[in-house]
Amino acid sequence: MKTSQGQHLWWVIFIALVVAEVLPLTAQDLMTSNQCFGISRGKQFTIAFMENTSQFSASRQLFILVVAFSDQQTEVTISSKHKVAGKPLQETFLIEARSFKRTTIPSAYMMSGTERSLKAIKVSASSDVSVYGLMYQDFTTDGFLGIPITNLGSQYVVVTFQKRASASQFAVIGTEDSTTVHVTLRDTVSFEGQNYNQDDVLTIMVNDSQVVQIQSTNDLSGSIVQSDKSVAVFSGNECVNVPGSTCDTLTEQLVPINSWGQKHIYTASQNSDDNIYRIIAFFSGTIVTIPGFPNQILNSAEFWEGRLYSSGLVSSNKPTLMVQLLASVNGETVDPSLIHIPAEEQFGYVFGFTTPPHSGEDSGGFFNFINIVTKTDARQTVHLNGSPINGTDIRESNVPGTAYSLITIQLPKGEGVYYVEQTDPLSSPLSVIVYGYEDDESYGYAAGLSLPNNEQLLSFTPYYFREMGGETLTITVPCLETNSIAYQSAMCKFDTGIGDVLVPGDRVDPYIVSCITPTFYKNGLTHVSVSLDDGNTFPYSGIVYVASQEDLGPLLTVKQENWEERGEVIDLTVRDPIILSWDPEIMGKDVTEVDVMIQDSDINNNDFPVLMEDITLMKKVPNTGSVIIPTAVLASHLGNAIKRGKDLSNVAFHIKRVVKAVTSFVSKVYSKITLLIKSSLDSLCTYYTKILSDVPKDVPACPCTLAQANANSEFEISNFWNSFFHKGAENCIRSTTSTPSGSGQQCCYGTDGNILVGGSQGGGTADRYSPVDNFWRHQKYDVLPYIACCKLSKNCDKYYKTRPSDDCSDYDPPRPAGGMGDPHVTTLDGKKFTFNGAGEFLMASSKLYNLIFQARMEVYLDTLATVYTAFVIHTNNSAKVQVQMSNINEILVLVDGEPLRLASSPVKVHYLNGVRVSVNNDLSEIRVVFNAGIAVIIYIKSEVISFIAQLDTRFNGQIEGLLGNLNGEPHDDLQFPNGTIMNNNSSLQKLHEYGLEWLVTADDSIFTYISPYDYTTYHFPEFTPTFDIPDLDVVSQEIKDLCGDSFECLFDAVTTGSLTFANNTRVVLATLDIIQKSSVKIISCGFPGDVENGQMFGHVYLVNSTVEVSCEAGYVLEGSSSLTCHEDGRWSTDLPRCESSGKGLTIILAIVISTLIILAAACVAIVICLRKK
Repeated sequence: MKTSQGQHLWWVIFIALVVAEVLPLTAQDLMTSNQCFGISRGKQFTIAFMENTSQFSASRQLFILVVAFSDQQTEVTISSKHKVAGKPLQETFLIEARSFKRTTIPSAYMMSGTERSLKAIKVSASSDVSVYGLMYQDFTTDGFLGIPITNLGSQYVVVTFQKRASASQFAVIGTEDSTTVHVTLRDTVSFEGQNYNQDDVLTIMVNDSQVVQIQSTNDLSGSIVQSDKSVAVFSGNECVNVPGSTCDTLTEQLVPINSWGQKHIYTASQNSDDNIYRIIAFFSGTIVTIPGFPNQILNSAEFWEGRLYSSGLVSSNKPTLMVQLLASVNGETVDPSLIHIPAEEQFGYVFGFTTPPHSGEDSGGFFNFINIVTKTDARQTVHLNGSPINGTDIRESNVPGTAYSLITIQLPKGEGVYYVEQTDPLSSPLSVIVYGYEDDESYGYAAGLSLPNNEQLLSFTPYYFREMGGETLTITVPCLETNSIAYQSAMCKFDTGIGDVLVPGDRVDPYIVSCITPTFYKNGLTHVSVSLDDGNTFPYSGIVYVASQEDLGPLLTVKQENWEERGEVIDLTVRDPIILSWDPEIMGKDVTEVDVMIQDSDINNNDFPVLMEDITLMKKVPNTGSVIIPTAVLASHLGNAIKRGKDLSNVAFHIKRVVKAVTSFVSKVYSKITLLIKSSLDSLCTYYTKILSDVPKDVPACPCTLAQANANSEFEISNFWNSFFHKGAENCIRSTTSTPSGSGQQCCYGTDGNILVGGSQGGGTADRYSPVDNFWRHQKYDVLPYIACCKLSKNCDKYYKTRPSDDCSDYDPPRPAGGMGDPHVTTLDGKKFTFNGAGEFLMASSKLYNLIFQARMEVYLDTLATVYTAFVIHTNNSAKVQVQMSNINEILVLVDGEPLRLASSPVKVHYLNGVRVSVNNDLSEIRVVFNAGIAVIIYIKSEVISFIAQLDTRFNGQIEGLLGNLNGEPHDDLQFPNGTIMNNNSSLQKLHEYGLEWLVTADDSIFTYISPYDYTTYHFPEFTPTFDIPDLDVVSQEIKDLCGDSFECLFDAVTTGSLTFANNTRVVLATLDIIQKSSVKIISCGFPGDVENGQMFGHVYLVNSTVEVSCEAGYVLEGSSSLTCHEDGRWSTDLPRCESSGKGLTIILAIVISTLIILAAACVAIVICLRKK
């Protein structure tokens, strides 16, 4: 669509009104002003390769070079929706710490002519990287710096050159769907059948990852690109030459107008070199000061072009864009390369870049150079690859009219990775330009540009933290106003679980803030916000993960001599000393002394247990890694707490630096929370009576046997000093999730694997607050009362009365289902069938909790088989969890669409919103357990993933999908969405037609798609698998030996031709069989009850089990001494009673009567004697 010149003017006027006027600056400002510097690296990029000349196209290669800055591995994914040979581009690889990776992109991704395509390429990284594109072709090469998506904009000015009759060109890439782009043209172009003249506005619509390239035989410099959403813009020329050179291609990613600067320092390799420059204006009335030339006044879209020698400063009263056309190096005329000249406002502190592997003339590479511009007084702290810059191959000179120096370094030929850093964070930033030449070709680009970030998001290092706090959180923030050291203070705001805590921030450099983490009273994902204005506003936010002390161990260990017999409880009533141990280097290599502290706990105003203020135990202790604290010292410092009647509490020890360390991750090193007994009083249990009256609610029933417990993913082994807390128990388990009220279940089992009940047996206890989600409340409401009642007094029966052991009589195991191999399905009611679909299917859904469980199946290699490659589960009270196989057979876990960092995580259990995700050490098994009562175990093998799901019986009769309806009747599990039932003996073809009825539509899919893939990538309902059943007469003996009578194993071996594949199917089926056998309800008569004045022998209460009862001395048994559990879940007889035998009373009466007789006889004798007298 064309518009008139008048409309074009309205666009320019509109821009001029909405963009703030910039005040003029002088050359003196360059030497004195403090600037704001953004971030020159990122995690998301979108780039494109514009067209190169057709000459020497046989040698064409497209490279993407990714440089990582992290001290750990960085995962990078390169993708494009454009299909080559029927497949979109996707490659994932790992980059080692502070290293780089060069990857080759098919030349088909180079754009051609004026076109609209999907040839845009996305680069995604797990940590900050720099990205460079290298468009290599013999004798016509150029490169460009990629700009992160977060630094893109919506307004650009195109820069091209026209030195010969080859195309000038620019390209626009969409980052969001339905983006409207208006281009005010500086010369004629044709696009999609229409011709456009100078000053016409070309309006185009682009979607995410869609790119439009526009070419013209005229110079398009000054064309204005504007959009309603952020876009990436590239510009250059197909091929250009300068006087005395041959033709070379030009390409550069443009900087958005809002990131332009007013002070540009141009450079050359030596003073006699001159290069061609263009300075482009956007704001009318831009006055440009250029060395050796009169001031230039430029209006919107106008530019100045000329040659400049050596180095110098170009300044302007309004922001401009300055580019260089490389023309000479070391006195030699070279082929041109288009290079963005960094503005002083775009300088940075850290640059990582690479040099090309080879050139057309020399397979050994280019003559490579870098130009570093740095403040003269900051030159000594500039390092190259970790070392100061010294040597004879270095040229240094002052930049006239500034306080800057130019350092030119010739780098070795060939491919290499280099890092230039200003190591003093309080010093001035710098710029780096990389360039090189060989006969008839060159390349060049800015190594990095610090551009304002268009998102108010934070980058955190590290990601995982201990709940006790004291660790340094380093935060990269957008720098928006000033780089002055006198700016207002930064602050961090942490969500601790009991309210927000404000922590002063240390402004390390213009965009790095460090804060010391407080103590957290919750685990899982935690919000952090940052203020740059002394806490007045907190506009920047992000998320870190706070791990429990069990999942991420403490850095300080504490123990008391002989405390094993006390269950790791510190007891001040004994003389055994306390020993603290730590790694001295954790505090910092320069730290020689530490203070030893302790924090007692108390109840805050909201009745929540919290740590109190620091109490200093010992000062200036040598940082040797250990210290011994006598109990008397600890008791004396805790004297006030003891006087307040706090005889039992939780405490945390920590050590802190006496002086600040130069480099250290921590400022405090904490122990884990430890129980402390200050005195031993029998009355302590009475103190906890009120707390014990708050009883657990809605806790799940315990499995009857350890085998049942091991088969139930909603429980896990949790053995912690059973000899102290549950004497007699061999194993204890806990529920992995808590109830809505926060309660949890603990169950303990004897050496025979049967459940134990009651304190005398070592039975488990119901928790008022589960330690899984409520560690601190669990201490207050469950652990401390137990110590007071069961260990410090003989009132354990009082504790077990309100925290009872479950006897498993109400336990109904969850129902298992599974999917494995060339998809075989076992429903929740045990029906087995085979369905080989290709697409995304509904496995189970329920209106209860709005449960949705979907699976993705894809064609396996070049076979007629399909396999599971992804699962996604969601409920209305939980996060959405997606587990999928990548194209390089790596597992990716997404939580609400964001990747969970499992491979590099020190934490193997993640507590998220309503769901718990755990992994084993080699990531071959992932367990996802939802509070709603569904658990899914995902088994990962090479190229194949399988699953076993378990649903709570509360879902009975409320399920639909491929996993059946969960009503206990397998014959009606093949139910269509309309409610009709399929014949149980249907053929494989009919089963395939049935399965397709559960195909998920694009609107109903809850999968998160990773570009360039989407719903259509996996949607192949027309796929037809094999419907042949393996003939046992022709199956090899090897297959028979492996599979036995397993139909699924035989089917997979024949269909895929892989015994490994078939064996995976067999193993998962066997695991499912074990779980199914352990998921049969065991009849239990439950605990018969306590017999007063009697004793019960036997702790098994399952069907056919017998218990015996006997009475204490002086009591007789009324009722049967033997009780047997019957199949109806009832005991054979009522519980007997122990009644007094009566023997004692008879003896007493005999004594009394005998005494009375003696007394009577004595009285008679006395009377007779008196009468005789």
